[in-house]
Amino acid sequence: MSDHPTAATTTQAEAHGGAGHGAPHGGGHGFSFDLLNQSHNWGYPAVEWIHGTRPQLILNLADYAAKNQANLSALPAFKDARPDSATMRWAEDYTADHGGDAALLGKAMVAAEGHAWATLPRALSFFNHQTFWSTVALVLLALTLLVFARRRPDQHKPANRVQHMIEAMVLFVRDDIVRPNITHHAEAWTPFIASLFLVLLACNLFGLIPLFGTATSSIWVTSAFAIPVFLLMLVQGFWNNGPGFPFKLVPVHWSWNPMDMVIWVLLLGIELFSLVVKPSVLAIRLFANMLAGHTVLLVFASLGFIVCTTNPDSPLMYGGLGTISWLIAVAFYALELLVAFIQAYVFALLAAVFIGSCIHPEH
Repeated sequence: MSDHPTAATTTQAEAHGGAGHGAPHGGGHGFSFDLLNQSHNWGYPAVEWIHGTRPQLILNLADYAAKNQANLSALPAFKDARPDSATMRWAEDYTADHGGDAALLGKAMVAAEGHAWATLPRALSFFNHQTFWSTVALVLLALTLLVFARRRPDQHKPANRVQHMIEAMVLFVRDDIVRPNITHHAEAWTPFIASLFLVLLACNLFGLIPLFGTATSSIWVTSAFAIPVFLLMLVQGFWNNGPGFPFKLVPVHWSWNPMDMVIWVLLLGIELFSLVVKPSVLAIRLFANMLAGHTVLLVFASLGFIVCTTNPDSPLMYGGLGTISWLIAVAFYALELLVAFIQAYVFALLAAVFIGSCIHPEH
């Protein structure tokens, strides 16, 4: 998720107890790093730029109301809330899966909807803070490629800066990633690997924009990128090597010597296990690197607020630490820009290496 907190505020009780358990909005305010971390680095059901105040966009009304029911129940609108039949059905379905009082949740949903700038309908409630902003990033990437980077049928050279930039990236992927690792039909694999690189780069960079979200800090999103690589490894392995593909992965030849047979079977088991481990590594390393980097940024960017909450009578301390921590956060932000490119490159590189090793296991 984005790593630049605004004045992320919540109630004093939330500052000690976490999200959804504080006094009403507008009471004594403190700072909750738990709530800030949840809404920036995890799948929070709303876009709430100043946390603990009016949300800009509620993505999943039922989930948001459930997480913030304590605060919403203290709003004046909660007492007179009259949920309609559609809202009550949504509340009943949600409480059936997650527990709770459907009647109270329905009233909280009405209060939350009236308190927000906008709310997505139930049909789009599958969005969370991460997937919403990643969808925006991918739409912008698609428009850029289709509008600015698309060539005319009679065009043989790049005509603008965007076309030059995209062509440079694609040639880099082809020459430095695909060709060294997939020796046959490298040009046919370039669109897939280049697409992986550009999509991951767009998601990584988009998440560094203040208040936006990084989809690649979610293990579910990175797994969704790794699964197609895993399927391609299997399909291409059997397609190019026949039914005996798993046996060709073993780096030694079969021998009837008892000790050699034991070694061969052990190596076969290791190679089969590695077919599952390799795409898992793709998903975990991208998720872990992005989440860790964003969490470190968030800690330094919010250190002054944390100290202010614990020592409100020491303005010199929290002001000085806050200033120093923001300077450190700027340095980490520059590092995260580099990490965004490196992680997209590493994912694309390993995908090509893993697919190439299945196509040509003898190499």
